[in-house]
Parts: sequence; structure tokens; C-alpha cells
Amino acid sequence: MDNQETLVQRAVINESMFDSKTGEFGKGYSPDYGQTFIVQEGTDGRHYHQETDPERISELVFDSFKLKSPNGTIWKLSIDDEGNLIKEKEES
Repeated sequence: MDNQETLVQRAVINESMFDSKTGEFGKGYSPDYGQTFIVQEGTDGRHYHQETDPERISELVFDSFKLKSPNGTIWKLSIDDEGNLIKEKEES
């Protein structure tokens, strides 16, 4: 071997870690050999991510969604039997 350094890469799969984006602790993986971490299982159950799990999320059916507006207000969105959207502001 010549004078080049050998880069050791290790797969990080199903290990305990803190999520790089949310800071949450749980079991997950690293898609880039430990540069960033994505938690998939936390103390509150399975975690889904828009960036990495869009096909899994689209298969789920929900009665309602909770969304947070830029100012921090939480809104509950649902739908009635005629297809009309219903929005309710969550009280804090």
C-alpha cells in the first residue's frame, strides 16, 4: 500500500443514538457513516420522517393531523363526511 490513508467506514444500523435534527434519543441509523443520525424508535414508539419515510407515511390513514404554524400555534385538521376540511385551534 502506498502513503494514502485508509478511510474506515462502519455501518451504523439499529444502534442507540441522539437524532441529529431533533435531539431525541432512541434506536436508529446513520446514512452517512456517523456524520448524522436518524432515530427510528423512541420511548414514544416508531418515528417517521418526511425526508426518509414518505412512502411509509403516505400509506397511513389518520382521523386528524396536528400541525404547528410558524408562530407556534397548534392546529388540528380533520375532514367531515362531505370532504370539507375542519380546522381547530388547540388551546395551550
